Amino acid sequence: MSRERAGRAIGLALVLAAAITHAQSADGTTPTPNAIATPGAATGELSGIVLERGTARPLGGVTVTMTDVARVARTDDDGRFRFIGAPVGRHTLTLAGPELDDVAVDEEVAGGRHREVRYLVTTRAPSDRYQSVVRAPRIERAGVVETGVGREEARHVAGAADDPLKVVEDLPGVARATVGSGALIIWGAAPADSRVVVDGVEIPALYHVGGWRSTIHGDLVSRVSLSPGGFGAEWGRALGGLVRVETTAEPERGVHGSVALDLLDASALLSATLGARVTLTVAGRYSWLDRLATAVVHGDAAAFVPLPRWDDYQLRATVRLRAREQLTLTLLAADDSLRRATAAADPAQAHRESFDRSTWRAIVRYSADRDGSAVELTPWFGYDDTRTDQRFGPTPARLAVTSVLAGLRATYRRRLARALILSVGLDLLDTHAHISRLGSLTIPAREGDPFVFGQPPGDDVAAADDRLHLLDAAPFASLDVRLGPVTITPGLRVDALLVEGDHRLPAPASAPATGFSRLGWSIDPRLAIRAQAHRRLLLTAAAGLYHQPPDPADLGARFGNPTLGPARALVVTAGGEVRLTAPLTAEANVYYRQLDDLVARNALPSPPVAAALVQDGSGRSYGAQLLVRLQAWHGLSGWLSYTTGRSERQDHPTSATRLSDYDQTHILTVVAGYELRRWQFGLRLRYATGFPRTPVTGAYFDARDNRFDPLFGDVGSIRIPDFVQLDLHLERAFVWTRATLRIYLDLQNVTYQQNPEEIVYRADYSQRGYLTGLPTLAVLGAKVQF
Repeated sequence: MSRERAGRAIGLALVLAAAITHAQSADGTTPTPNAIATPGAATGELSGIVLERGTARPLGGVTVTMTDVARVARTDDDGRFRFIGAPVGRHTLTLAGPELDDVAVDEEVAGGRHREVRYLVTTRAPSDRYQSVVRAPRIERAGVVETGVGREEARHVAGAADDPLKVVEDLPGVARATVGSGALIIWGAAPADSRVVVDGVEIPALYHVGGWRSTIHGDLVSRVSLSPGGFGAEWGRALGGLVRVETTAEPERGVHGSVALDLLDASALLSATLGARVTLTVAGRYSWLDRLATAVVHGDAAAFVPLPRWDDYQLRATVRLRAREQLTLTLLAADDSLRRATAAADPAQAHRESFDRSTWRAIVRYSADRDGSAVELTPWFGYDDTRTDQRFGPTPARLAVTSVLAGLRATYRRRLARALILSVGLDLLDTHAHISRLGSLTIPAREGDPFVFGQPPGDDVAAADDRLHLLDAAPFASLDVRLGPVTITPGLRVDALLVEGDHRLPAPASAPATGFSRLGWSIDPRLAIRAQAHRRLLLTAAAGLYHQPPDPADLGARFGNPTLGPARALVVTAGGEVRLTAPLTAEANVYYRQLDDLVARNALPSPPVAAALVQDGSGRSYGAQLLVRLQAWHGLSGWLSYTTGRSERQDHPTSATRLSDYDQTHILTVVAGYELRRWQFGLRLRYATGFPRTPVTGAYFDARDNRFDPLFGDVGSIRIPDFVQLDLHLERAFVWTRATLRIYLDLQNVTYQQNPEEIVYRADYSQRGYLTGLPTLAVLGAKVQF
């Protein structure tokens, strides 16, 4: 078995675990011993969570000081903090933050043990009479429908394999993608219609090729949030959802790091303070899945699931300038490579494929919070290079896209009055793209194309080489107006899009090219409403217009259409969140998304010159989602999410309405974790409706090419069978003087469910079958933190 074919099969190495919490004591703390004791150890580990009393709201930004030894930690957005290598003995911890008066509590650290505490604290009520300093309002949620998960909770979720960003696949509104694809399908939108941003900067992919790992080291992540639709005016260029990754603040003193390895890859991170104001962090990851998986992956999975090779690395320097003012320089880079081939007795039926992708982002971020205002200024530069090379027998299909990018995100947020918060900013993206393409007009397949897995393309080979320039400048503004328990947020985003290209029409190599240039405008009003109907009930609603610029690869004169403009979406959402008990919440939302000006293939048998694609498609997505979430309670935590929806497309005004290729009627995910002293247990159960496919109703023999070609039925009229899978996780922690070792075992697909992932046919299309996904897999991993 080739390395490429073996690969697809270990995919998504699942790691389940449990979030943590413990029985509450009378003083509001919850101590729970964890890990194995080491006799005579001089240090132990102390971690915990800070919550608001009465609401159990996590409090971020709280400074936790171990006063007698001058150790300092700061809570993340989930209210969590941690001391590694704390001296044995009794210590006084002081909690201080902008929302609470200083709180002091005594805690005992045992040698070689991990102690988890839980603090319920009373926050200060705002006081106009004595308030002399106006604090800057924090830049918070992207939209009224948003699900966020902190790093520590996310990395222990089933399937995460200590990778907190893998949790996005288990959030409400996200479809279960085909194994090995790594695609994000949010509320029925195509993967290319959603955006992933890291500290406000867009990156091309959240996951490496195959979806096995994210492209950012997990220890650099503070929190990941998903807004499937209805996000505010500060975000744009997307018809679908928005995934926001927030990086963590580095420790302000000492040297910290981690080393991890498992069946998928090895990773490491090192962070050190240089003086009183500078912290330097370096991290990296390198895969070996493609070399190890060949021993355990067999059958359909070996031929279907991609087995790529990847690496990523990050470098970050943080300079603390003054109080609440800092400068951060970040480098994010990732590489992917995939090779696979399908042999055949007839060389004309052989299929070879290679894929390579390299990306990097250089980001400078300045933030300041003082005098009642908050400022963020983020200039950045980037480079993306993606190359796909396929060969179906003698027919080639190549696509190379190289992009040089520059961007700027600037945000200013100020409290004008007690009930008014103004946000203004600029979101700028400049893209210079070089697209080189050779092959059939039908490769790669577009959404809605009737196709059969492994079907060779036609012999209509063409070639093109285009250079394009897209400049999108988008000023935006929003105003939070608080009227008692109701907050109304109107917003406006205006995108000015300049598109330039060197080919208005296809031209022979010997003829001079005629370019084009045009400027267009998109105006996107947005509105969000939040109403605190009861102390336990929050009602929300949002509506707005969204525009997405055309893909540069679609603007070529030979394979696309240089006149394409932005696609448009109207999004309306409404819902509510109720806190049933302190740790238990339920959230329900309904949504409707109307799509216009979608790009589709020209329906004419012989399209006009420079009109292989047209922009008269439309569509809609609608549905509802439910999230029931249990925060850590007596060692038990988790959530249940259910999404039901429908996604439809109409390629042309005279075409029939059909199901989108990304339609999934039902998506159910159950995530649970339990911690018992030294052990953590977890499970994940997933159920999803299969994607639509176009059936083959017959075939005819092509004597020239000596092969059978299919005859298709109605587009999207059958489905891949439903997907069901159960995964389990077991983990144990060991704590020593200055380090913590965690060893985990993941069992994926424990019931050996043979889930169909794609429909296949015999060479003459007389019989239909299925390619099945991953078998039962056991993944052993270990991580040392110090």
